[in-house]
Amino acid sequence: MAWKVTTDPASEPLTTAEVLNYLKLESSSLPAAETTLIETLIKAARQWVERHCNIGLLPQTITEVFDGFPEELSVSPVRSVTAISYKDLDGAVQTWTASNYVVDTYEQPARIRRAYGVVNPSLRDEINNVSAVYVIGYDDADALPAQVKQAMLLTIADAYENRENYVKQLPTAAEYILESGGIRIWRFR
Repeated sequence: MAWKVTTDPASEPLTTAEVLNYLKLESSSLPAAETTLIETLIKAARQWVERHCNIGLLPQTITEVFDGFPEELSVSPVRSVTAISYKDLDGAVQTWTASNYVVDTYEQPARIRRAYGVVNPSLRDEINNVSAVYVIGYDDADALPAQVKQAMLLTIADAYENRENYVKQLPTAAEYILESGGIRIWRFR
């Protein structure tokens, strides 16, 4: 299975003002290029946290492909499943009716099961023959765990202060905060 973001979040979990405050910088004294850099670092930190932890921080749409009907979705927290599509034996793309499956959004990663009495349709034997489109993310930045914001701030500060490539010791403080805080979703397949 592989996934990609097909609709980005409408905003970032941290504002430029929050990051400038954390970095102890005054926005009035910064050149526009530095403000642009900070905005880029915010987005990069969000994307790093999301990939590292298999989570979406703010509402966004994911498309994930599978070689058969999925049992779980890779990215959490799942808000809703928009569609599950598959290639039938003739190679035509079909949408599986939502009443044919149940999504468990309490479990992380979210699980998908056939509804009672439903049989999976026959699939074409090829890779990526099933796709799931689903919406993930917390309601808004205020709903995020504090560890997420702290890890992002540490990551941004490190990238802002160290603008060259260098060797770092693992795990970083940000990784430790995310993993010890139970933020990272572990998949066991």
